[in-house]
Amino acid sequence: MQGHLHSRTLATMPNVDFVGVAEANAERREKVAGEFGVRGFDTLSAMLPHVDAVSICMPDHLHEAPAIEALEAGKRVLLEKPMSISTASCDAIMARCADPDALMIGHILRFDPRVIRARELVAAGELGDLWHVKVWRSTSQAVGVGIWDRTSVAWFLGVHDADLIRFVTGQEVEVVGAIGRNVLSPAEADIVHALIRLDGGAVGTMENGWTLPHSRPSRADAGFRLIGSKAAIEVSLSHNDLLMVPREGGSAVNMDTYFWPSRTGQGAYNLRTELDAFVGAALAKTPTPISGQEGKAAIAIVEAIEQALAAGGKA
Repeated sequence: MQGHLHSRTLATMPNVDFVGVAEANAERREKVAGEFGVRGFDTLSAMLPHVDAVSICMPDHLHEAPAIEALEAGKRVLLEKPMSISTASCDAIMARCADPDALMIGHILRFDPRVIRARELVAAGELGDLWHVKVWRSTSQAVGVGIWDRTSVAWFLGVHDADLIRFVTGQEVEVVGAIGRNVLSPAEADIVHALIRLDGGAVGTMENGWTLPHSRPSRADAGFRLIGSKAAIEVSLSHNDLLMVPREGGSAVNMDTYFWPSRTGQGAYNLRTELDAFVGAALAKTPTPISGQEGKAAIAIVEAIEQALAAGGKA
């Protein structure tokens, strides 16, 4: 899915020569290549001689090898979040990267105008001393069903919020503890609450889960609240800005208009802004806006949450 969204966006960018897709599954490869009129390659190795840059949109546990291969080939690499499945794997990727500026981690929330505005308010001192942070992100149980055999709530959802807190506040995050509950899946937890402390003294919570009913009009509930000595801000990041209601049959559905491309890939949306930043840095040969170190920092927070869960709640 993620690779298709990237393809749909890249195909509309005037400063991009979209060469092709690398996909081991022949049916998927032919379908996507045919849809966008590009070449289909059965391996990354076969595609690399023909491109200057790649966007890696594979399952989290498969990120390390292709990222290293592309970086060692001298390509610019956009690596979808999470960067990898451990800080050790992140280190392995960066150790093989001759040019640190060549690697960008795809933390899409950093390109959301609502998040950017909140960061600006914090940086300008509008909130005063930061006291409390709350960040939450929950999705439909249907999302979890398709992926809970290979990832976890903390990795799939929490990594967004780990990076979000660091980006908006400009502070580092310590995980004090975490609790979780299993209600739907064979995974360790379908609901996770983490207690955090920022290095400026603020305390906070991260709440993640994939337990929302599939029939809920908006299949994502996300946002954050910052409370300071001078002001507080609250930002909704849910998919609730466009509501479609069928006249006969079916259910009302809230549609996202911020994050992902429309069917045509036209218009302004966060993935387009992210890819514009990646392509712009590649063309100008300048540092990418989200380094490997930034990606690793988010992974370290998620690792600490998982370790706290395994230890019965204590970090």
